[in-house]
Amino acid sequence: MDTYQRSGLYPVAHLPSGLGSEGAGVVEAVGPGVTTFQPGDRIAYGTGPLGAYAEHHVLPAAHLVRLPDAIGFEQAAAIMLKGLTVQYLFRQTHVLQAGDTVLFHAAAGGVGLLACQWAKALG
Repeated sequence: MDTYQRSGLYPVAHLPSGLGSEGAGVVEAVGPGVTTFQPGDRIAYGTGPLGAYAEHHVLPAAHLVRLPDAIGFEQAAAIMLKGLTVQYLFRQTHVLQAGDTVLFHAAAGGVGLLACQWAKALG
């Protein structure tokens, strides 16, 4: 999506704006009332507002997920929207359960790879 926004294929709604919708990093500070995260926490996100290309980015705490130490920042930043897409498909479009049959055309792409791994993990 970031590539499409940079090329102009997907217009950016609110300009001027930074670019980049997926990112990962370390929390530097939290706002009043935020209890789910604290400075030093490793996080990732895959939703707006845009600005992931910036060195610092202010986001609502509800847009963040805690990032396990075993997952690097680069990997997390590259996979968040794909993971959200698979979550939507397997948890909202059709609740996938063990024993279900799944067919993915183009399973070599980011969404397809994640979907196949997720489906296999479910059994």
